[in-house]
Amino acid sequence: MAYLALYREWRPKLFRDIVGQEHISKTLLNALKQDKIAHAYLFSGPRGTGKTTAAKILAKALNCEERNGQEPCNKCSSCISIDQGSAMEVFEIDAASNRGINEIRDLRENIKLSSIQGKHKVYIIDEVHMLTTEAFNALLKTLEEPPPKVVFILATTEVQKIPLTILSRVQRFEFHRISIEGIQRRLTEVCASLKREVNPNALVVIAQKSEGGLRDALSILDQCLLQEGPIGVEEVYLVLGMVGETYSSKLVDELASDDYGKCINFLSDGIQQGRDPRQIIRELLDYLRQMLLTAATGDTPMVAPHIQERLIKQSKQIGISRILKWISILLQGEGQLKYASNARLAAELLLVQTIYGTQHQLMNGQEEVLQRLSALEQQIQGVSPINKVPREVKSSKISNTGVLNTLNNVVKTEVVENTSNLEQAPASISKLTIESVQERWNDVMEQVKKRKKSTQAFLMEGRPVQLKGNNLVILFREGCSFHKDKVNQAENRKTVEEVLNLMFGTTLILQNIMENEFKTINDQDNQVVKNQEQVLIDKAKDLFGSDLIEVRE
Repeated sequence: MAYLALYREWRPKLFRDIVGQEHISKTLLNALKQDKIAHAYLFSGPRGTGKTTAAKILAKALNCEERNGQEPCNKCSSCISIDQGSAMEVFEIDAASNRGINEIRDLRENIKLSSIQGKHKVYIIDEVHMLTTEAFNALLKTLEEPPPKVVFILATTEVQKIPLTILSRVQRFEFHRISIEGIQRRLTEVCASLKREVNPNALVVIAQKSEGGLRDALSILDQCLLQEGPIGVEEVYLVLGMVGETYSSKLVDELASDDYGKCINFLSDGIQQGRDPRQIIRELLDYLRQMLLTAATGDTPMVAPHIQERLIKQSKQIGISRILKWISILLQGEGQLKYASNARLAAELLLVQTIYGTQHQLMNGQEEVLQRLSALEQQIQGVSPINKVPREVKSSKISNTGVLNTLNNVVKTEVVENTSNLEQAPASISKLTIESVQERWNDVMEQVKKRKKSTQAFLMEGRPVQLKGNNLVILFREGCSFHKDKVNQAENRKTVEEVLNLMFGTTLILQNIMENEFKTINDQDNQVVKNQEQVLIDKAKDLFGSDLIEVRE
């Protein structure tokens, strides 16, 4: 007898044997029990989840001569012929190959021919989303009013491509991805039946890499079983052409070390062992995804059991912010990597960019914190020197974990040292008024334009309306939130504030606000003032009597 692939040999023949689709099996069994069979069904879901299998079992149950309850007997001539694909009453059509209007017209003509006495004619149209628009239109009337004893079962992996006119004429069943546990149980069954020794961890890896498709999992296992002796995790990785999660975890450690040389050398080691650089980056992204999910949810990562503890530790050490940055850079590069003529160079460049991008983000974050600290120091002291930042904070070698503690200590020290001298602070800022700023605003715009035209273009939609201390409020009209956000960006904000400092001889901090937000703030301030005035009026009335008090605006 010719060899039969595992996914064909182990294809379910009864509803109860279908793995992971109990919600569909139960509904179809109830429909058979109550004799309420619809004229058209749509089975949709990922590949390898049992759509065509369920369609064939339903066809057998409808035509079985000795049905066992609602399940087909799999022994009568009808069941055997359907299993062998030779049944006259069951037509399996591949819409990818027969997608035109002529094929659908032929199908409509054949439907008119009566079926064998007492039997259902079942049309299984696989990958139905591949039909042309004209073919779908030709199918509409037949689906709506088919002849008696005719059942359509449409199967697709891309239900979003099915016209709504078709969806409204069928009963839809959504097949789910099969759980890793469900796939592992079936693979264990198969291995036990074949009397092959396979490491349970290897079965977990196969279940994970099949992405919820039992057919894919059986195909991978079939290929692994061609090797002699016990099958372990490494054998599965070799069959799949994967570097493995162990390699990915070590590569994450090299990325976390921020050492370009170590990272590139480790990538080179993997390539020397015959691993494809594209696959290395792809698996690194999968590994980082599990790290992100673990860090965000605290759930057990879906990786091989011997890697789980290591991944959890890495996700805690690296943190969500850094993981997100890595994934963002790698995702952008992975799309370009597919078309790169030199895949090795592209992968090396991508890993260097990942380290550099993370370091650059950290430096920018430190710089922004330092700028805010400088502004706070000037606000406390009432002086204008921009570069007066403690030497230890300026150091570019601040450790990632210690930067916040260092800054907190500096802020506390500056506040303690300068609080007692607030009364003696120079009053140069108090001499500047909003009217002065408004009068010279065109000059400000001109200076900004000389430095950066795009910043001036965004700032044109705003106008200065209020000066509180050293905070200059710029008001943007409704519909210009984009311009406000652009001015708020660190580089643009810095340009404007530097110009203001040069023009007015003092440090001004921008506060960019939309008109509706500004009105709300002013209303709240006015209400506070009114409340305070009312308190004073009430006290005066208590002291002198309400008859002697007259309130004038």
